[in-house]
Amino acid sequence: MTEINNEILQKMMERALWLSTLSTTKTYPNPKVGAVIFDDSGKIVSEGFTQEYGGDHAEASALRKTGFAANGLNMAVTLEPCNHFGKTPPCSEAVLKAGIKRVFIAKREENPKAQNGAAFLTEHGVEVRFCEEFAGKTEEINRFFFKGIRENLPWITVKTATSADGFITKKIGEKTLITGDPAQIYVHGLRSSHMAIAVGAGTVNIDDPLLTVRRIQGFDPQPVIFSKTLNLDINSKILKRDPIIFTVSGEQEKLETLGELGCKVEVMEKDFRIIDTLRLLFGKYRINSLLVEGGAKLIGSFLSEGTVDEFQILRSKAVFGGGVALFDTIGLEIFKRNYELKEKRELDCDLLEILRKIK
Repeated sequence: MTEINNEILQKMMERALWLSTLSTTKTYPNPKVGAVIFDDSGKIVSEGFTQEYGGDHAEASALRKTGFAANGLNMAVTLEPCNHFGKTPPCSEAVLKAGIKRVFIAKREENPKAQNGAAFLTEHGVEVRFCEEFAGKTEEINRFFFKGIRENLPWITVKTATSADGFITKKIGEKTLITGDPAQIYVHGLRSSHMAIAVGAGTVNIDDPLLTVRRIQGFDPQPVIFSKTLNLDINSKILKRDPIIFTVSGEQEKLETLGELGCKVEVMEKDFRIIDTLRLLFGKYRINSLLVEGGAKLIGSFLSEGTVDEFQILRSKAVFGGGVALFDTIGLEIFKRNYELKEKRELDCDLLEILRKIK
């Protein structure tokens, strides 16, 4: 069998990785996967990526364009083909029946239900090679998915905008526009990449946000509100978006009013922890990624429990000289000790800093 040139393989795997990024939050509970079908000379015959849940996986998406006839061709795929019946038949069987002779895989499947696709293909005469140098990129693209598989919890990203001196607003109870247009467009892309978005009651009452995706094309995240006393403005726009609300309030009149609006109210124990709400979001509501947008008190609660996987901080050049700080003294100490800078880049006049939890 003709060996595949390393340069060709590199190109095919990079293409498959790029294709996987075209998948959206609607693929969940499936991972975001890309697949490329190509001949020995490196000519791409077909390609695909994971469709919305219930639709084709990446391998089937690519094979469908060949009429599921790919005899003697190769496939580069970012994750080991699934080997079980779910909403769709096993991709391992589809690859075998189509006549693919070689499969190059970036990363092994970790979902126990879907594992052993590579072993199935090998047993039936298909050459399989794991290209583990691409596993890290697959992991990064699917970090929400893999955290869910490993911990049964959603990935938590905190997004916030601050002045150059670390304040998120100039005055308590006052909305302050901090960043410029490019940063705001970036935030809408961030919203679209997460399944849900969370704020506290203070943010709802002061900003009256919709928390939708408007500056780009994408899906709106599920709104989540933390309001211990249900002290929410009943006319808030966000309440028309069927939010999930976490509270400890047992006020029946408020609960009934919110229920009539379509809100999904979860009454927690008085001493509940943030981790308890995250288990509910993952287990009951099938949410694997949550973008926390504020305010400072809610962010502090997530931080103090060690539940934040990533901070995305948009820093303006403006100096406020006072106001509401992003972190209190203890929060700042926790933040500095447990998070490291992963990426930094300019968005016109603003600076984006992405920090990840140190493992």
